[in-house]
Amino acid sequence: MSSKNKPLTDKELAALETDRDLAAELLEAVQQMKAGQVRVALSPVIEVCRETGLTRDC
Repeated sequence: MSSKNKPLTDKELAALETDRDLAAELLEAVQQMKAGQVRVALSPVIEVCRETGLTRDC
């Protein structure tokens, strides 16, 4: 994909999905989470909600 703003065409998406090993990707993600290698980025809105105790409304 040449631009981050340009979505993939159906043909490009199909080609990308053909070569994916989803099971391996999921296993790697779980291993990274267990090892603490994954960071969660929260939006400023969610951060404010948590700070103010309004988590049920956000």
